[in-house]
Amino acid sequence: MTEDTISKLPEVLTDYMATLKRTSKDETNAEFMTESTLRVVHFDKLPQVYARGKGWRAVPKSNDALYVDGDKWFFIEFKNGTIKRDDIYRKIYDSLIMLIELGAITGYQFSRDNIDYILVYNSDKYSKCQESASREKNFSYIMSLAQKEEKLFDLELLEGYLFHEVHTYTKEMFQEKFVSVMEGKEYGSKDK
Repeated sequence: MTEDTISKLPEVLTDYMATLKRTSKDETNAEFMTESTLRVVHFDKLPQVYARGKGWRAVPKSNDALYVDGDKWFFIEFKNGTIKRDDIYRKIYDSLIMLIELGAITGYQFSRDNIDYILVYNSDKYSKCQESASREKNFSYIMSLAQKEEKLFDLELLEGYLFHEVHTYTKEMFQEKFVSVMEGKEYGSKDK
């Protein structure tokens, strides 16, 4: 995010700035899913702040990062291993509720019009079909021929309902379709 964009965000969000790389860290395996230094809101830090003093038995779940580019917002969730659909949906709902109740957005219509959701997964650790290198290559090849973006876990059902657009990207696709584009906007070229 640019300094200008950050200055327009509510303070509750700007208190938790980090690099995209930091928010992509898989603590269990000590691996990063991106090396990008783009600045984002480390959204995983907000549930503790949001729930403080409320006496709840559970703390809300959250997406990993929030990136803002002008009027366009992007929730980003990194998954480096097992992916549980119910967990993804819980993080989505809890994150949106927090944004609304913290006053960062006006309501769900803002989300429908302005927020995209991106799930980034490690294709080496998550297979879309029965485990087989050749099957995976064939599946990816057929999808590329169809020139259609894969949207996993029924997330496309959330387009127009909760989000403007939804994407599921491999780490490599995320680098190409999001990181390179945003770094190009912020740093003036596709290469830093």
